This record gives sequence, structure tokens and C-alpha cells, in this order.
Amino acid sequence: MSDYRDILARDLPSSKNITGFFHGGFGGLQVGQFVLPPAKTRAATTASYTIARGICDPKRVYVTTDLGAALVYACMHPSGSGKIYEVEPLGGLETDPDAKIEGLSYSCNAARVLRVIRLRGKTIKSVQKAMRATL
Repeated sequence: MSDYRDILARDLPSSKNITGFFHGGFGGLQVGQFVLPPAKTRAATTASYTIARGICDPKRVYVTTDLGAALVYACMHPSGSGKIYEVEPLGGLETDPDAKIEGLSYSCNAARVLRVIRLRGKTIKSVQKAMRATL
């Protein structure tokens, strides 16, 4: 099984230099636009289809400090065309009580897109294959 970090290193070689907050989700946002909570947008959310159902607050946007975690969520998005966004959290950052690793996941009211990290279809399929192998 391929580790997500191996996939990042192979498919996003410049990812070593990226730091900050990230959101993995639906593709289609551009720099300067906002990631808004699913309760406002009525957009499909990964939390509706995964073990996060009932845990994630649909009135909040979830961000992570780990590019690998954002990659996983982008690849799990039900649209099949997820993207990773480097974001600026807005409206107060709260620790995600469900996060198993301190400092990994937070929620906020919204997030401003600072950069769009596009994923190739091959990358999405590699991550999905690695995820299926862990089930």
C-alpha cells in the first residue's frame, strides 16, 4: 500500500514547501473565493458519506495543518474531482474535538482561498486505492 506522503511527494513535488491551513473538498473555487459551510451552500460534503456523519458540524468549515489529510479529504469528495485549497480560516478557529492528533484539525466559520492545488485524476485514483486497501 502506498503511503499518502509518497503520493504527495510523487505527484505534488513542491508540496514540501507548503505550510499553513488546508481544506480538501469540492473543486471549482478560485483564489479569493470562500469555502463556506455545507449548511449554507447545500453542497455535498464528505461528512455525509463517511464515518464523519453525525460528528462534523455542517455549519462549520473544517481545515487542517496537514497537506496529507487535505489530500485524503479532497480525494474522498463525492464529486470525484476534489481539490486542495490553501486557506485563511475566518471567524474564529476551534479545535476539532474529533481529531486524534492535537493541532491537526480545526473548524471555522468560513475560509478564504489563498491557493488552489489541483490534483490529477491519477493522484485521486492512487489515494482512493490506498484508502480501500486500509479498509
